Amino acid sequence: MSERNASIDIAKGLGIILVVFGHNWIIAHDHGELFRIIFSFHMPLFFFLSGAVLHHDTAFRDFLAFKADALLKPFFVVLSVWGLARIALSGVDARSYLLGMLYATGNTIEWVPLWYLPHLFLAMLLAWLILRLANRLHAGLLLPVFCMAILLAAGIAFIHMLSQLDAQQFAGLNLWLGNHQGNFPGLPWNLDLIGISTAFVLLGYVMHEHVMHFRFQSWIFTMALLLFTALHFFFDETIDLNMRVYGNRWISTAQALLGIYLLLSVSTCLQYTGKLGKALAYLGASSLFIMIFHSWIEWKVFAILARWISFNYLNASLAFLAGLLLPLLLLSLVKKNKFLHALLLPARHIPKLRTGL
Repeated sequence: MSERNASIDIAKGLGIILVVFGHNWIIAHDHGELFRIIFSFHMPLFFFLSGAVLHHDTAFRDFLAFKADALLKPFFVVLSVWGLARIALSGVDARSYLLGMLYATGNTIEWVPLWYLPHLFLAMLLAWLILRLANRLHAGLLLPVFCMAILLAAGIAFIHMLSQLDAQQFAGLNLWLGNHQGNFPGLPWNLDLIGISTAFVLLGYVMHEHVMHFRFQSWIFTMALLLFTALHFFFDETIDLNMRVYGNRWISTAQALLGIYLLLSVSTCLQYTGKLGKALAYLGASSLFIMIFHSWIEWKVFAILARWISFNYLNASLAFLAGLLLPLLLLSLVKKNKFLHALLLPARHIPKLRTGL
């Protein structure tokens, strides 16, 4: 099952647009309603899509090597190069920077969105182990579904428990890791989120055939949209995994599932729109690279424009375009250079694997 699916690439393209927009000044400066809507499903969507293309019928060593190459390599390369520059030019403390990078949570690294990469690595490995166990026990999808439910319930309960912790208890740890926000930094590699993320990965795997052959049904789409809107209107829960926020377990989970369904429905329709569909699919195929570089680019562009233009919404709109398009330009340059390709992109030929991102 190594074929690319256009609707999945389009879904990732729409998802990465939401990620870039979600980190934009327009959304981030007040964490208003748009923030709550986007964040209620955009990260569960990426875990879900990673599960939908997960292949567990390969040797663990090969799976481990590919995922490390695709996810961990760019994480450590980018943050190491950035860290050397920051240490040399800005006098950043080398020890706390290195420890924060190794700890690898959004609170301990300077390029916050990169927390997703090592955590997805862990979630994919755990999902692989569960699926392999199910295969050996001849349990079919029963064991993955059971583990999915248990992991999600435990993961949400754990996040709610962590939200009650006194941040002062972690002052020493935060100083050690360079976490200047003063809150609980999370467990290393965001292990405290592993239940939630792996649950959505497993859900994507369980729903693989439905996703690959997804059909738009107008009446279900309409009902899902009305329910999604009603839940936000009456309850307005959201999810921010990096900040350890997961609202009411039932409402937030329902909003996430409905958001995923709605975006898959839209993606299925957009694959027949010619150039627009192809452009979105290209964004989706490049989503990992955009994920890595978008935030620094759009906030740097926003800061530069703010020196000359006082209209923040215009600056933020231009910064959004820069955060979405400049990583694509950088990606095209990286692909043409063998050295940069080896540093930042997965190996060209990985047999018997459905690539995740």
